[in-house]
Amino acid sequence: MAAATKMAPFLYDEVHTALVKSATAAALQCCGGTNGRMCGLKWTDGAVWDGTSGVGQQMAALEVIISTQIAHTQAPFTNTTGGTSTGNPNAGAGSVDNTDGLTNEPVTTGDRAGAGIMTVVVIVALVGGVAWMMIGE
Repeated sequence: MAAATKMAPFLYDEVHTALVKSATAAALQCCGGTNGRMCGLKWTDGAVWDGTSGVGQQMAALEVIISTQIAHTQAPFTNTTGGTSTGNPNAGAGSVDNTDGLTNEPVTTGDRAGAGIMTVVVIVALVGGVAWMMIGE
């Protein structure tokens, strides 16, 4: 929601109001665990920690709190505000430019044989690994 305000500034007031409410509730929820700083996800309960904790809860709280600072970030670049990316519909197809120092030699029978052998090795390893995991103790 915060990122949308950069692309559509007319949304800012309404979105920012909702984000501040959520960020405040999330910050109040971050009072649990053995260290007193673990966050939960039930942000409607105010300062009462909901008893859950983990990376997901911490990241969700961090994200909503940081999103309130969206006004202090730059909008994404566009072709009129400094963006310099140009498209290439051919994506290098048919290019003979070797500025990277690599050679583009034709694929040989040995290359194909090596690729086939490596494919068989990977498939056997995958099937063997899955079978080993499925064997009961």
